[in-house]
Amino acid sequence: MGGPVLGMAAYVGLLADAGCSVTVYSTKQGTDGESFPLDSRVRHVQEPAAGWGGFRRSPALWRQAQAAEINLIHSHGLWTDVHRLAGHLARTRQVPHLLAPCGMLMPGALRHHGWKKVPVRIWFQDRALRAAQCLHAKSDQECRQIRAFGLRNPVAVIPNPIAPPPVGGPVVPALWSGVPNRRTVLFLGRLHPVKGLARLVQAWAEVQRSAVSGQWSSGPTPGTWQLVLAGPDEGGHRGEIESLVAECRCRDSVVFTGELDEKQKWGALAAADLFVMPSDFENFGNAIVEAMSCAVPVITTTGTPWEELWRAGAGWWVAPRVEPLAEALREALAMSETQRQEMGTRAAGLAARFSPQQAGADLIQVYRWLMSEIPRPPCVRLD
Repeated sequence: MGGPVLGMAAYVGLLADAGCSVTVYSTKQGTDGESFPLDSRVRHVQEPAAGWGGFRRSPALWRQAQAAEINLIHSHGLWTDVHRLAGHLARTRQVPHLLAPCGMLMPGALRHHGWKKVPVRIWFQDRALRAAQCLHAKSDQECRQIRAFGLRNPVAVIPNPIAPPPVGGPVVPALWSGVPNRRTVLFLGRLHPVKGLARLVQAWAEVQRSAVSGQWSSGPTPGTWQLVLAGPDEGGHRGEIESLVAECRCRDSVVFTGELDEKQKWGALAAADLFVMPSDFENFGNAIVEAMSCAVPVITTTGTPWEELWRAGAGWWVAPRVEPLAEALREALAMSETQRQEMGTRAAGLAARFSPQQAGADLIQVYRWLMSEIPRPPCVRLD
């Protein structure tokens, strides 16, 4: 389940807590799997996507939405018929539109299947972006990328609300088998090309070869660490990564768990000694904050908005290439357990800033401002 869906689900739960009447409109295709459960107080209108592949055309959803009473629209994402509907309703009903691009205006995201996006931009998406009364960025970096795209709309910078770890700590399930007492480097997310898993496996293989050849003056010996790749397969990418693992001759130290449920997710984070997110790009990265909240040091790339990790001594923020990633892994694995724990403590301090309550309060203030009830809140930027 991707970050935009998880973020949206968290937001609507906070809005329900505040007494707001919320309806979520979405489509479903046969390949989607189970829908993510929303708060029981939130009305969810979901209609099948009738065709046009990833565009998710849904006349039934249009009929449902056009018959509804709507005071404000908060859309999440770009490029589909649902997002065309959001722009159309905002324009024809003359209601405020808060549009969250969800990282889809990042340069790497625009290049991904870019040929498909050009006609959609011409048809409706650029118009909807320019017409939105406010755009919703999840980080300072995403706000800068929105400006670089050429949009001058007000931008509300509100990070995704991230729930803290379960009270009392999660129960650690037996997610993976292998050599007892191995330390764990964990990736948690979709197994998708943009997540950078190919470079992670190549970097991991380099680190393992260094340990075997004795190139390190200090650090791990062969067999003391494992790389765990946890998350659902998308488009058959897991098979490609498994083939690469075999080609790199590191099958004995790489474990695939498949998709994890909520309990298993927190268990995996609790069991990890190091977290890695080697993505090409992320507009926020929910799993990064979840790992930090479990006091796990993080390695991520400059494609994510987490330079602060490096500045705070809570992790690594490196170029999205094999060599810098391998160097960060070598450094992390060579640390003493005490050093990693100290880094994890600093990471937990950073994560504490991302309270769901603050995100919910900021979002409601933006809604009220868009409806001309209060002055512009501090989280909305005009520059």
